[in-house]
Amino acid sequence: MESASEALLAAGGTPPRAHRHPRLVVLASGDGWLVVAKPPRVISHRNAAHPREYAMLQRVRDQVGGRVWLVHRLDRATSGCQLFATRQSMAGPLSKALAAGQKSYLAMVRGWFKHEAPVTVDSPIKYPDGSFKDAHSEVHLLGRSHEPRCSLLHVLPFTGRHHQVRRHVRDLHHPVLRDGYHGDSRVNRWWRETYGMARLGLHAWRLALELPDGGRLDVTCPLFVDHAVLWRRMPWWDAAVERFSGLAGDPLPLVDADASVETHGAALGWRARQTPIGYTPPRARTS
Repeated sequence: MESASEALLAAGGTPPRAHRHPRLVVLASGDGWLVVAKPPRVISHRNAAHPREYAMLQRVRDQVGGRVWLVHRLDRATSGCQLFATRQSMAGPLSKALAAGQKSYLAMVRGWFKHEAPVTVDSPIKYPDGSFKDAHSEVHLLGRSHEPRCSLLHVLPFTGRHHQVRRHVRDLHHPVLRDGYHGDSRVNRWWRETYGMARLGLHAWRLALELPDGGRLDVTCPLFVDHAVLWRRMPWWDAAVERFSGLAGDPLPLVDADASVETHGAALGWRARQTPIGYTPPRARTS
């Protein structure tokens, strides 16, 4: 039976403090900042369309017990590294440092990616006002299969344009699976019905930047359990782990239920909203 708190969350409201679980995983923290593992299906901040939703800004605030400032946003369906300032004076310098730093993403995309060598994408991004902005990304192959027909890519966006990763892999004719804006609705439906893929195949894997105090931050975010379960079912999984060993670590829990995880994660001892026994968050490299 659904609890009152779960019902409130489903309706877009904020649950009582005692029921705000599971706790978010803090990947790294320092003087005036922290990096949190953003779960999927959670918006970064409230907006006119979702004025009462329990967004990341409120979740992090409640967890640390004080005000925080969002340095960059991730789409609702995207998981991974998200940077926050814990002092308002740090928000601007951190934003500039991130713009000069490097982000990278893991993208599960449609089709057999034919390129063995890294591919550079320079197609400009069109904005709603009709203007175009320069955009540059580099795309690396991690794994691919003919059946099912899909690939796993490592994408490094060198500019920070809206939906840049999603648009640039689409421009290569390999849209991110379950992307309702830039993908194919029939293909997306097939993945949902056949593999239980419940959200966008995109994960913000790494943040690397020079901190305002002169130190350096380099942090990665483990997969969330829904991606971990799905990707392990793909023929390319072992090849991807050989190229990217960090993929094989223990996954992070979701903040909501996922039927596919409950079905296919049981053999691995994984549940949608529970961390593995003995799990400890990864340590970031700071200097």
